[in-house]
Amino acid sequence: MYDFTFVTYSELPNLDPDDVLVRNELEKRGMRVRAAIWNDAGVDWSVSGICVVRSTWDYHVQPELFVQWMCRVNALTNLLNPLDLMVWNCRKTYLRDLRDKGVSIVPTEFVDKGESPESLVAILERRGWSEAIVKPMIGLATFGVRKVSLHSSEAEDQEHFENLLRKGTVLVQEYMPAVKTSGEKAFAFVNGQFSHCVRKSAFQKLAVAGKAGEEPAVAAEDELSTARKILATLNTVPAYARVDLVRDPQGAPVLMELELIEPSLFVAMDSKAPAFFAEALCDIRTKLIAPAATLQAVTV
Repeated sequence: MYDFTFVTYSELPNLDPDDVLVRNELEKRGMRVRAAIWNDAGVDWSVSGICVVRSTWDYHVQPELFVQWMCRVNALTNLLNPLDLMVWNCRKTYLRDLRDKGVSIVPTEFVDKGESPESLVAILERRGWSEAIVKPMIGLATFGVRKVSLHSSEAEDQEHFENLLRKGTVLVQEYMPAVKTSGEKAFAFVNGQFSHCVRKSAFQKLAVAGKAGEEPAVAAEDELSTARKILATLNTVPAYARVDLVRDPQGAPVLMELELIEPSLFVAMDSKAPAFFAEALCDIRTKLIAPAATLQAVTV
C-alpha cells in the first residue's frame, strides 16, 4: 500500500521534474510515493493511498474517459483535488459560474453549442473589442486557442470558431494587452495557503514546469487579495490550486483561469515550495486517515 500516488500521463511516466521535488520531500518524511499513468489499464488504484492528480496533460483529448476514471478511482480511494471540484473545473464554463458569484473574469462571451451564433466579427463589434481570444470549453495550454482581430479577420478565424462550436461551448474573450507587459501571473496555493507567484509567458506552450518562459514574480497586494477572494467562493478548500490573473485595461486584476486539476505549480521557482506542498499533503493525509482509524477502532 502506498501513501501517495502522483498521477501523470504517458509522455511523463516519471513525473514532471517539479513533482519529483515534491515526491522527494514526501519520501524524506517517510511516505511511500509512486507515479502512475491515469489511463494505464494495469494500475491497481485500490492500493494507491491518496491519488494526487498532477500531470494528466492529455485529459482534454478524452475528457469523458477522464471523468469516468476519476469517478472510478474516487470510489476506491481518496482523490485530490476532490472529485466535485475537478469535474466542475474540467469545463471552462466554470468561469461563467464564478462570474455569476461576483468574480471579475476576463470579459468573456460564452457561445453554447446548438445556438445560432453571431459571427466572430459581429461579436467583436457588439462588445467593442478590437482583438479577442477564441478557445474551446475543454482544453489546456494553447490547445484550440486562436487570437483573432476585428481589423484583420480572416475566413479561417470564423471556420475555427465554427469547428469548436460543433464540439461544445466556445469562449470568446477580450484580448488583454497586459499579457505582453505586466504579464499573466500564476498564484500557487496549497491547502488554502498562498505559496508563491510566477509570471507566465504569453500563449504558453505545453511544457514541463519552468520550460515555457516562466519566471519568479512578486505578488502585488491587490492581486493576492483577488486570488484569495476567488478561492473563497469555492465550497471546498482545494489541496492545490493555481489562480492565473492578468490586469485589465483599467489596471485591475481579473481572472484568466482557475486551475484545479493538473496545474504546473512551478515549485522549483521557490526554494520553500516543495517542502510546503509536501507538508500540506501530509497534513491532508493525517486528516483523511484519522476518521477511518477511529471508525475501525470503534468497530473492533
